Amino acid sequence: MDPAFYVIGPLIGFIGMMSGGYWGVGCGWIVVPTMLILGCDPMQAVGIGLLQMVPSTILTVSKQAPQIGWKKGSPGLSLALPIGIGAALTSLFGKSINTKLIALTGDARWLQWMLIVIILVIIFQTLASKTACYNDEMPPITPGKSRIALVMGLLTGILSSMLGIGGGLLIRPLLTSGFKVPEYYTSRIVRLLVLVTTVTGGLTYLIARSGFEWHMFAISMLVAVGGIFGFPLGAKLHAIIYDNGYAQHIHKSFAVVAIAVLANTVLNIYGHAELSRYLMLAIAAGLVLYLAVFTVYAGRHPKAH
Repeated sequence: MDPAFYVIGPLIGFIGMMSGGYWGVGCGWIVVPTMLILGCDPMQAVGIGLLQMVPSTILTVSKQAPQIGWKKGSPGLSLALPIGIGAALTSLFGKSINTKLIALTGDARWLQWMLIVIILVIIFQTLASKTACYNDEMPPITPGKSRIALVMGLLTGILSSMLGIGGGLLIRPLLTSGFKVPEYYTSRIVRLLVLVTTVTGGLTYLIARSGFEWHMFAISMLVAVGGIFGFPLGAKLHAIIYDNGYAQHIHKSFAVVAIAVLANTVLNIYGHAELSRYLMLAIAAGLVLYLAVFTVYAGRHPKAH
């Protein structure tokens, strides 16, 4: 194993999952490009991006899941459950689809291009929308909307397991713009569904024809060492900023992260791996600084809800 993994792995896990805890998404969109930069092949990178999220998210999710609500007509039963069921079912097939498409095309770069397209869509959607918050009530979710949520879950599961992005990156825009879910529920639902999609999708990458993928597992756990501390910290910072009236800032600022990751991925595709590595480290440091500074600012300058 490259010695760089022992340093960069936990560091990226901490920073990426701190961002993940803050915005309520996984951090495969940071981990996958980083693993590619460090020399992993695309299949390994996707598997690591999924697997490292499981130990990182499980404690926070177990505490916040009851807050979603699980009575009849609640967000848990009407949205989280159908999306989770759909995502869990199809996330099992991402690896096999990847394998067949790579064998058919002879080129694995299509995974990175697909990731770029998805990030571009998310950037435009985030900048052009607002999230419901504070006094905005949870809209009624009809049985028809629950069925739509199931279909969206099926699509999310297959894409997340193929790209290693954990599902939250796709589910957040779906909840905020598609179902008009308030930020309070959105962050908790996507954290729960990140865990669902990464457990089911990640396990498929651990089993190969030659047996258990111990090398991939070891790198995943190295990354998770940092994520175990980063994810709950990010969720705590989210709560502080949200409670002080900055819900829209949380929503809009996610586009900045997506833009930075997009730039890094493009550089990597065009062969600027060394530049991408330094850029990733700069992005990582900037994220830590931003989250720390803005949390202090929000605490000192609360806005009326």
